[in-house]
Formats: sequence, structure tokens, C-alpha cells
Amino acid sequence: MDRRDILKILPAAASAVVNSPSLLAASQTSNVKLVLEPANAVSLRPLQNVTLHISGTGWEGGTIVLSDGAGREYRREKANLTVTFTIGCALGRQTVRLLDKNGAVSAELDFIVDCSTELNDEGGVYRSLLKAVEWTMMSWSENNPVSTIHHKDRVYQFFANWIFDHTLILKGMKYYWPDLKDAIDFFADTQREDGMIWENCYPATPDNNFFDWKFDYDGFIQRFGDGFWQLRRAPVESHVEQYFVEGLYATWKATGDTDWMKSRLDNAIRALRQVTKSPYRWSEKHQLMHRGFTIDTWDYVSDDQQRFGGSVFMVYLGKSEFGIFHGDNTNLILQCRNLAEMLKVAGRPQDAPEFEKLADEVEKRLNALAWNGNFFTHWIAENPDYKPDVGVDMSSQVSLSNSYALNRGISHDKCVSVIKTYQRIKSEMPSSSPGEFYGIYPPFQRDFTLNIPGLVWEYCNGGVLIVVGGELAHGAFEHGFETYGADILLRIKAIADRYRGYLPVTLRGKAVETPQRTFQQINIKEQANASHGNDAEGVPLWSPQANMNLADLPTGKQEFQGVPFDVLNPAQNPFRSCVVISRESPYPQSISLALNAKASSIYLLNAADGRAAAGMLLTMHYVDGTSHSEDVAGRSWAFPTDSRYAKAGPRTEDTYRVAWKKATPEAAEVGVYATGINNPFPEREIASLELSSGGAKSKWLILAVTLSSAPVFFAPYDDLSTGIPDGWNGSVIYALFEGLAGVKDQGAAFSRTAITPRWVSANVPSAEITVRYPASTGYCSYKYKAQESRLTVEFTGGAESFDVQILLPPNRHAQNIRLDGQEIKATQRRVEESSYLVLPPIQQGVHHVEVDLS
Repeated sequence: MDRRDILKILPAAASAVVNSPSLLAASQTSNVKLVLEPANAVSLRPLQNVTLHISGTGWEGGTIVLSDGAGREYRREKANLTVTFTIGCALGRQTVRLLDKNGAVSAELDFIVDCSTELNDEGGVYRSLLKAVEWTMMSWSENNPVSTIHHKDRVYQFFANWIFDHTLILKGMKYYWPDLKDAIDFFADTQREDGMIWENCYPATPDNNFFDWKFDYDGFIQRFGDGFWQLRRAPVESHVEQYFVEGLYATWKATGDTDWMKSRLDNAIRALRQVTKSPYRWSEKHQLMHRGFTIDTWDYVSDDQQRFGGSVFMVYLGKSEFGIFHGDNTNLILQCRNLAEMLKVAGRPQDAPEFEKLADEVEKRLNALAWNGNFFTHWIAENPDYKPDVGVDMSSQVSLSNSYALNRGISHDKCVSVIKTYQRIKSEMPSSSPGEFYGIYPPFQRDFTLNIPGLVWEYCNGGVLIVVGGELAHGAFEHGFETYGADILLRIKAIADRYRGYLPVTLRGKAVETPQRTFQQINIKEQANASHGNDAEGVPLWSPQANMNLADLPTGKQEFQGVPFDVLNPAQNPFRSCVVISRESPYPQSISLALNAKASSIYLLNAADGRAAAGMLLTMHYVDGTSHSEDVAGRSWAFPTDSRYAKAGPRTEDTYRVAWKKATPEAAEVGVYATGINNPFPEREIASLELSSGGAKSKWLILAVTLSSAPVFFAPYDDLSTGIPDGWNGSVIYALFEGLAGVKDQGAAFSRTAITPRWVSANVPSAEITVRYPASTGYCSYKYKAQESRLTVEFTGGAESFDVQILLPPNRHAQNIRLDGQEIKATQRRVEESSYLVLPPIQQGVHHVEVDLS
């Protein structure tokens, strides 16, 4: 069984535990027998049509009553030889009973109803996208959906051991995974006395490490488990407490466990109170959350600000520059309101106004300070004299948390402005960009370059983030830009298709341009001491094994991976076509090549025999008498490989590539590499190159040497970037389920459910969807069909009530609306240019809506 098979049986397994071990049980008189068709099913599915057969005598004039897994009656009708009905309502053990004329039970039959999350749209486009995201979220972390931490005799399960990452992944995984509470429990159980939430936890040893050294001030580090576990909080991070509350809220909704939620409310209260009291988190000047100078919500400060502590994670009171970042504040606003909602549900309404008031006040102050009319300004320095040299107008930068703000309750008019801002970016972004979903646009050109994340057009500094695309699509569906939302999802699917059904969360925001450069091929004929062919009289062969030589390697002037090389011909006398360096006879331990030339980098066409992974040495001897040495990894000529199929980037960092390879008759592969070595002193003339062997038994093959006037560069294989867990793609599931399919949990465990099908915006004529929380029995299922003159929606779920709205096709009007065959009145709601049919609240059951269109 693969991971997907396991996921499919998890909800059914949970139901089997909750209910009796028997999946089908009957209690009936000797005169009456009840039989369900289809027979022998392990469980029945919501909206599945089944037929009840009645046989025997004495049932005439009786009544059939169908009850759901919560014991609620949802179907009653006159008994007949066969009765067909549609399964629905609460999952679990359902019962069909035959009542006699006096209302007494004369026979009954129990059966299990269960389901799992699935989406089937006509054409399968969005189903394919969902499957790609599902697979990505299950496999991104070393092919494990979860990891664990051991603390005080309890094993805690996480999607990621960072509360931030865990909560973002939870956005999608809550529809697939049954155990969700552990992560929230862990961060609550380890909460610092003043209310601070730890950011992450890692295994460690009792020895001091980097984080002990850097975070050992103001209590940002703590050990437990005899020093073998380490709790950390990057001093710069100001979003952690909000994500703890968001994780609590989302977990409560998925589990429906209000008693558990109540037990964690005091942790949430202490967490949000702490951020308004900590000078690291709260600006006394603006009465808003603040942080050091970072890119959006990321945990590394600018190059300029690293001068105080020599680390990306550090901020220091009285030294570091602080500013208002909108994302910390929009999330605080939302989580204050989520906490107030939970407090009311928990029977603590007297505690809710404190957080409702804080949300209202922060919202008012943030809008006044950071809203620029089109989007939230990225970061506003508290010190007006602090004007960092970043190579871009910071007031023009659109950072990723604007897309999150769309789904954090900001006003509709602001949402429209943000969406139009992203559409504007789409119209002006580089033609090579995979999408307008940038970490920040335009990117910083300077002051974020000391670390790999600061590479321009990579990671959060101008990289394209699928997580932003998911949030943007969701917001577009909610605010009248449904066609734009569907288009975003289609473009995200195209990305998943390019990566063979896996969806990378981070892509390069602009194609890398090949640098202008010149090359100079170096003649190695005088130093050549072996042949890479299969027959060379009097000359050692690189490989004496039949069919394993490199005789097929093209010779003469060749170009491999964008670099020209001059390859000697092993078939030409005197047959010496390569240099082999080794500590074993008959080869020299080193050779020297005279250059007398300048170069920014050196490329070798080379390979090793597989007995040394590193240790080869290249030394540049300069004309001025100085020298510089670089280690060169000796990569095996057998089964050569590089980064072509890796799941992480950026490819712009590659320093070697497979230059050429061939298959042997024995199904092996052999080949050689183009390896680049940068010269740290390109202004100095190189008198000679010295190439030296590595390990005692290794052999190093040099086939050609080329100088370049530019640093090492290999054109990227693809547009993969780096730095973000691919599990963050949960936002795409969020956009699919709540946005396009329009299924939203308005209670807990879908106790109250909104159904807003928007398939017309994607030109999908029919779809069937089930959205299930495996951590509870909460679910919703519906079938949608759009015809020329009619829309139909059949739906059910465990909800006590449903709020149904249906997106109407453009320029079409609803005439007659029928609910379960009875005409009803409905209203219409306009959202920008979109028109929604709004039905009155509908109580629990299995329902069928028909809408005639004109």
C-alpha cells in the first residue's frame, strides 16, 4: 500500500473504532427481512443511492425511518417492497428501521457511512491539481507526513517542528490527517512563563551549539530532556504567537473538540497579551506590532542590521532598527477575533471584549499608517532617519502578506485594491516569471545579500511562492474575481505538471541571464599521459574494462553545458588523450599547466574513478608569486548525476554538471563532468595551474581545461528556487476547497456549513466533492451540475444547517428555484461583477436544489 491508500482508509478505520466491530448488523422479526443493495460494502458513502428490499409478511402499511450516525432522523416514508434513498447526514453507524402500524420497530438494519476527502471535476483538471498538492504535502519532508518530539513521557506529532510551518501545512493537511492536537499541545505545554511561544524545537546534544551562543539573551533558548532537546525563538520573529492561536483555532474547527479547545484558551490569552507587552514585539510609538528589518515575515534581518550580532536572526533593543510590518498586525487582528469567538463558544464571553477591542484598535492604527491606497506598505521604520540603501523604492514593494490579508478580514474595498495590484504585477512582471505570486516585488537589489535567501529573484526576495498564489486565489474567489482565481489555480497546475506531479512551493521570479563572457581553451597535449579510449598501444587506459571506456566522447572543439572544451582524440597517435593523476603508479601525483593568463573561473572536463568523493586539489600560482588552492570534488564517472532531478534549488548555485554520458551494453552508464572553480583574485595573472591527486587509491581524469572571463555559471535546468517547505502548499487546497468548490466550515467539525459552488468561473460543467476532517466526523459532500438552462446542487453533511449560495453564469438570471421539489424564494448578492443566488438557511438532511436559468 502506498501513502495515498493509507490516507483513504484512515477515516473508515476511525469510524470502525468508534462504532461496533461489526460493519453490518440486522435485528428483525422472523417474518420480515431487510436487505440493502449494494450488499457486502464495507461502508456506504454520502450521496450514494441505495435500495432497501423488504421481504416477509406483516410489514404492509408500515413506515421506513432512516437515522444518521448522530441518531437524527433524516428520511421517513411509507414502506414498500423496495425503497430507494440517498445516504447522507452524520457519519458513523446509521440505522434503517421498519415501523409497524403502531409505530413499534418490527425490523432494523445498521450500516456504516464513511467518506474521505476527494474532488472529481468533469475533465479532471482540478482533481489532478489536488492530487499533486496532496502528494507534495505527504512526501516533502523526507517522504514523511509527520515528525515527532518526545517530552515528559509524551510523544508529540507535528507536520513540522516550527509552529509557523505546522500551522501553514495544517491548512491543507487537516482534510487528510486524523491526529492534529499534538503540535498545539506541545507549544502550549512548553510556553514560557510570560506567555511567549517557542518558535521551534530540535534535537540537540548537551554540548553548546550555535543557537546557545547566539540566542542566549533575554530567554530565547531553553533545553529539556537532559539537554537533548532545544527550544528556540529567533529574537527577530514577531509572528509566532499569532500562528499558535491560528493553529489552535484551525485544530478546534477540524476536531470539533470544544472541551480540548477550552483547555488551551488560557495559553492563547497569555500569548496574545505577551506580544503587546514585549518590547521586541510591540511599538510604544505606534501601538502596533513591530519587528527588525526583514523581508515580510521572514526571520533574517538585512545585511546592515547584522552588524550588531553577526547573525540573521538577531535584534537588540536600543541598537537594532525596528519598524511596522503589516503582516504581523493583520494576523494579530484576525487571531484576536478568532480567540474572541472561541471564548464565547467556551462560555467565557466576559473575556472576549478585551481581544475584540485590541483587534479594532490595531486595525484602525494599521490602516492609518500602512495602507497606501492600493496595498499595505511593506515595512515602515520607526526611526524616520533610517533610510537603508536597498536599491529599490521600498514604498513600491508589494510583499507576500498582502495576499494573506485578503483572507484575514480586511474590508472588501481593500481586497479589491490588493487583487488589482497583483493583476497589475502580472501585466508588468518579467516575461520569464512563472506567476505574480512574489515574496516581494520588486525585489531588494542590495542589503539582503549576505545569505542565500537574499539572492535577487530567489526565495522570498523576488521568488515566486505558490503559497502566495493559493492565498491570492482564495481571496479572488471571495471578492468577485472568480475567473482570476480559477486562472491562478490552472497556472499552478501547469507548474505541478512540469515537475511530474509534484508542486514546488518556491520558484525563481525571473529567468537567469547567461553572463557575457569569453573562453580560452588550454592545450593539455604535453601533459597527457593516458587514453580515454579502448585501445592505445603503449599508453595506459583510463578503463581497461570492456564497454566501460569513454571512447565515444566527442573530440575536438566541443561545447558541454555552455562551456567550450578542446578534447583530444584517443584514436590518434600517440594515443595520449587525457591526464590521469593518482598516487598509484604509473601516474604522476600532480601535473602543472602553464597559463600566463587572467581568468575569473576555470572549467575542467573531468571525472574520478569513484574511490574518492573529494580531496582533489587545484592550485592557481600567480605571476606575483602568490598562490591559491581550491578543493575539487572527485565525482565518479560511473552512473554520473547532478542536480537535474533534485527537488530543491536554486540551480544558479550549481558548480558542476554532467557534461556527457553514455549507456553501456550492460545497462550501466558512464560519463564526465564540467566542473567550475572560481578564481578569488581575477585581477591577478595566473602563471600556472597545478592539479594534484586526492586519496591514496583515487584516480582523477582530466580531459580538457578552459578559462572563462566570468565567474562560474551553468544555465539552470529549471526555475526551482529554495528555502521554503513545500508543505506550505496547503494554501492551494484551501483555495480549491473553500474558494472554487466553496465549502466552508462556519461552525466546528462542519456543524454549520457554507456551500458556494463557483465552478462556472472555471468552465467546469459538473463536479462532485467531499471535504472531510479525519480528526472528527465533520464533512460535507455535494454534486454540482450546470446545464444550459438549469443548475442543480445535491448536498449533505453532518451540519445542523447549511448556507447555500450559487455563483450564476454571467448574464444569466435565476427564475424558478426548487428545494427538494418545492419552490422557494431566494435573493441575489452582487460581488463586483459577479452574481450569487442566496438561498434561505437549510436544515440538516440530504437536499436537492434546482435553479432554472433565463
